[in-house]
Amino acid sequence: MIDETARKLDAPIGPVELALLQRVLTDVCDIRGQAHTSPEAEQSAKVIISLFESGIRNRHQLVAMMTGRKFP
Repeated sequence: MIDETARKLDAPIGPVELALLQRVLTDVCDIRGQAHTSPEAEQSAKVIISLFESGIRNRHQLVAMMTGRKFP
């Protein structure tokens, strides 16, 4: 069980995961009123990827962690 989880965490980010991360970033920027190309959005993207790589893979959880709001 631990080995399987560790392999998932080390797996490269594929197209499906990238689409999820993009949706999360879009949601976060919209909630915060940030332009999607702003330096703040870039920083948010880094944090979202870090959270994702640490094992948080649920869109709603990621948005909630980034905004402090229950989502949706």
